[in-house]
Amino acid sequence: MVTFNLEAIRNAALQKNIRYKGRKVSQDVTNLGYTLEDVSDCISALTTNDFKKTESYSESEAVFDVYIKNFQRKEQPSDRIYMKLRLLEGGGVQVDQVELGSFHL
Repeated sequence: MVTFNLEAIRNAALQKNIRYKGRKVSQDVTNLGYTLEDVSDCISALTTNDFKKTESYSESEAVFDVYIKNFQRKEQPSDRIYMKLRLLEGGGVQVDQVELGSFHL
């Protein structure tokens, strides 16, 4: 069962409101040669069919939805991207953000 509203996730990604949870995620994105725009395009193209499971981490009380997406950047071969993400809801003047816990092949 999906934990986070996929439409809200896609909207936040379209606005490039994306945060990487830690250096490893940032390094994985860099190693793939992806830009912020590529990550945004990949997340905003997610569908409910890409959803795989929800993972909970008791030590940090974090919950992430896991998606696997076949994604093709402009003039590049298609990549099968594994990502864990969650929606960090804004409120007041703050906007929603997507937090990436994983983003790799």
